[in-house]
Amino acid sequence: MAIKELDFRKIDLNLLVVFHAIEQERSVARAAQRLYLGPSAVSMSLRRLRELFGDELFVRAGARMAPTARAEALAPQVLAILEAARGLVYRGGASEPLQLDRVFRLGASEACEAGTVAAVLAELRAQAPRARLVVRPLDYMSAADMLDAAEIELAVGYLRDMPARHVSETLCHHSFACVYDPRQVHCAAPITLDDYLGHDHVLVSQRGDLEGVVDEPLRQLGQARRVVASTSRFSVIPSWLTRSPLIATLASDIAIELALNHGLVCSALPLAVDGYDIHMCWHRRDENNPSAAWFRALVRRVAGDDAHRAQRDAVM
Repeated sequence: MAIKELDFRKIDLNLLVVFHAIEQERSVARAAQRLYLGPSAVSMSLRRLRELFGDELFVRAGARMAPTARAEALAPQVLAILEAARGLVYRGGASEPLQLDRVFRLGASEACEAGTVAAVLAELRAQAPRARLVVRPLDYMSAADMLDAAEIELAVGYLRDMPARHVSETLCHHSFACVYDPRQVHCAAPITLDDYLGHDHVLVSQRGDLEGVVDEPLRQLGQARRVVASTSRFSVIPSWLTRSPLIATLASDIAIELALNHGLVCSALPLAVDGYDIHMCWHRRDENNPSAAWFRALVRRVAGDDAHRAQRDAVM
């Protein structure tokens, strides 16, 4: 089809930049911050976009701006146009990590947030200092809905039975280790089974259980431990351990993280306990998004490095 230059008199490509920013941020105010514009300028551009496409494009849904069906259909086409324009002008230079100026939205379990995501943030700051990271809490029951709603673009955690509209891959394998305060629990690492059973225990349970991953393996050995308390938050464990002679058994990456930052000892378990896989999932609509693919590669590499470090350092 022949290009008619006069057709472009009503088209301002900067409007597509505003469209993309609102679609990514789901907020006029945050889009304005991203574009270094005032909210009124972004609101005016949104009005022009609505006139141009004959559609509301984004409508308020609580505190968010939700895309209409028309906006969802336009989003990948707008992204392709902007990527092509950027590549034409900058010859690919703007796709380099140092040029990335966007918000990555990641959903993560608390264990991954304290361990793997901490390493991801450090690497992101080093490679793409203009990029920003928003982390949302999730579990395997909420991950699919959050990806569908574009509240997050990547989910990391113990995720199972994800729908086919999402891409899922195994990111790493997490084993378990125990952690304790050497001023309270006077045991050398690696801790022996007698010492492990000779102290009281605390655990993290989202369901309020007083049993964890080691209790069934202990029963098979004809042994049992005494769990005196459980919590739903990892953040309180250091406070508990530094006040009483207690032992906590956690995923090895977070056990190491707590040990490094709170003067605790991390030890391999004195019995065999199966670990679990950590998965990374994303919606198929982001499969060919260049910046999203770059971020997934970063998370993939960092998670692998972090898991190897955890396996090495937990053997004490």
